[in-house]
Amino acid sequence: MGERGKIVTAIARAVAEYGYSQLTLEQVLSDAAVSAEGFEAQFDSLEQGLIAAQDDFLQRLRLEVASACEVDRPWPDQVRAALDAALSYLADAHALARGFVVEATAASLVASERQFAALEDFTELLREGRRLYPEAAGMPASTERALIGGIASIVCDRLLAEEHQALARLEPQFAEFLLVPYLGRAEASRFARN
Repeated sequence: MGERGKIVTAIARAVAEYGYSQLTLEQVLSDAAVSAEGFEAQFDSLEQGLIAAQDDFLQRLRLEVASACEVDRPWPDQVRAALDAALSYLADAHALARGFVVEATAASLVASERQFAALEDFTELLREGRRLYPEAAGMPASTERALIGGIASIVCDRLLAEEHQALARLEPQFAEFLLVPYLGRAEASRFARN
């Protein structure tokens, strides 16, 4: 791992331990075992390093979701697998998730923009439902964004309350919520309970 990788890893560890807004350059330098000059050779500021670490976290989340969707299965099963993968990752990495998903957006406009971009990526999986379920084609253009945003809001609430273990229990409810506009209430409910 190069010096940049060591710094990004140290930032992630420090965010998990101290939180996004409490992070100091000294903590990162000590954990990464690099000098201030070494840090400055990689990043112009601590915020730039934080954004790189957040990008790394969000990329891992995207990969978890993409991997869950690679298996050839019906679209509702893909949605559920993607949801399960995302919730599992966020629960497993709850301290990082709290720092990079909740605290970062309050501290940095750039971090907020990164998170919104990641959420938009997740809406694409849902948009496929419009093609597969023609009755859903007439929904407002912002439906998928509202669905993902609603779930993100609840996830952030659980992370703030340090109730990450509750995320897995919410999966059936979230699955039903996501699938109702495409499958209808009864079929989405049946599917989410199986």
